[in-house]
Amino acid sequence: MTTQERQHDGQRTPAADIAHDVPRNRPQSNGNAAMNHDLAPDGTEKHNANIGIAVIAALLANVMVAVVKFVVFMITHSASMLSESVHSLADSGNELTLIIGNKLSHRPPSRKHPLGWSRARYLASFIVAVSLFAIGGVYSASESIAKIREVVSGGPQAHAVDTHSMAIVLVVTVICAAIEAWSLHNGIKEAKERFEETHDPGPFSLIKFWKGTKSSDLAVVLAEDTLAVVGLAFAFLGSLLAILTGDEIWDAIGGTSIGVLLIVGALLLGAQVASLLIGEGASDHTYRVITQVLADNPDVERVLADPAAMHLSEKRILVLLKVQFRNETELDDAAAINRLEEQLRAAIPYYTLDIVVEPDTYDPVKAAKVEDWVD
Repeated sequence: MTTQERQHDGQRTPAADIAHDVPRNRPQSNGNAAMNHDLAPDGTEKHNANIGIAVIAALLANVMVAVVKFVVFMITHSASMLSESVHSLADSGNELTLIIGNKLSHRPPSRKHPLGWSRARYLASFIVAVSLFAIGGVYSASESIAKIREVVSGGPQAHAVDTHSMAIVLVVTVICAAIEAWSLHNGIKEAKERFEETHDPGPFSLIKFWKGTKSSDLAVVLAEDTLAVVGLAFAFLGSLLAILTGDEIWDAIGGTSIGVLLIVGALLLGAQVASLLIGEGASDHTYRVITQVLADNPDVERVLADPAAMHLSEKRILVLLKVQFRNETELDDAAAINRLEEQLRAAIPYYTLDIVVEPDTYDPVKAAKVEDWVD
């Protein structure tokens, strides 16, 4: 491959067609070119060593809100408040799970786990999704459905509403919604910072961040806080309708709605985290940067397989490259690999890169078979 063309399996793609959003004039890396170049001396990630402020804020908010909601439930016996109490209690446990996952993710590599424990965060986030479904959703919904049956079978007297108690529920839902909104604000702020830090092109939006993020802990916090705010809106609406109609059934319906909301939210979150746990590739932007570096590298004659870049964690990527170096210059492969790795790290300084480069020669038979990346 020339410096202006990328040739792969007999096809040429002009370098001019590659997006020109590659960061320029970045300082070259000063370290060695070992695969774990960007890791700390013990082999753990140097980036993002501390759990995000969004998780801590969510934990504090959920503990405070859970206590308040449970006290109000004991006073009012509101089905909506019971559902919300269980929801906030589950969320508090979920934040602790995320913190434990973050702690485990910084364990050093070993023979048993040669790439370390970076993916422990994804496992912790998946456990949170299961917990949110089983504890927050199923339990809340089942308790509220039981309340509906009790009201329906209890006759007119069971439908009577304690207006004073429902008024307390209304006030508490507003206060708790303000606390949860504060936590959600912190989560959105941190999401925007992480979005900008990884230089993703285009304007920030929550939907765009959710679809592309590799930060499972922040995705969990955003999902939990959003569900909490919407759930409190359901609780408020159910209590208000109970007061206006004089029928206790609306409070029970509000509690059931919260349970169903949590089940749906947990399923969506579980699908998102499961994809990360299985192993998601880097963003299109990151792939374009890698492709541009290969196209501009004077040592590379030909790219023999599409680059593979998989996230081991939010900020750690395993990059697999299979290239043919120039023979006419009699390059030393080790020196060429070192230069290529340094250029990649300089172009993508916001990620920790584990780089594996396989030097090879072009084989038209293999190219015709369109084999997988690994021989």
